Amino acid sequence: MNQTVHSAQKSEKECKMTNTEISDAMMKAFNEADWDTWRSFMAPDVTMQDFASGDFIEGVDAVMGYVMGWKSSFSNMIGTLENRIESGNTLVEECSWTGTNDGELPMPDGSKIPATGKSITIKNVLIFEMENGKCKSAKNYRDAMSMGAQLGLMG
Repeated sequence: MNQTVHSAQKSEKECKMTNTEISDAMMKAFNEADWDTWRSFMAPDVTMQDFASGDFIEGVDAVMGYVMGWKSSFSNMIGTLENRIESGNTLVEECSWTGTNDGELPMPDGSKIPATGKSITIKNVLIFEMENGKCKSAKNYRDAMSMGAQLGLMG
């Protein structure tokens, strides 16, 4: 009986993912629109801050809405990790994102811009705070000016 308990504990320990493995799985889940998997890596009280839009979002349901909104506006959007720095439970990641704007684009004031049909490639930096195998907070520093210019929205 003790041997069975020891084996179960060993299996749980072996299955524990590192913060970088979790982040890699989150990117893969986003790229594949696998929302159940993406959600499984979020703490229930996760927060997301988007500095370009000014959004501060609290709770897993609201954060899921934010993330899924990107796929609604750019259904083929794919993220690629370019660089990562890890320090304790903090991940700082530089990413690039490519996709075609084939859905409405919500604006910070609540208005929506119709799909432009134009493709974009933008960069951002994400800062994740991880806790107990879950994302506790995310800060998104994205290049909104470049995105607006590529979509033809800048004067």
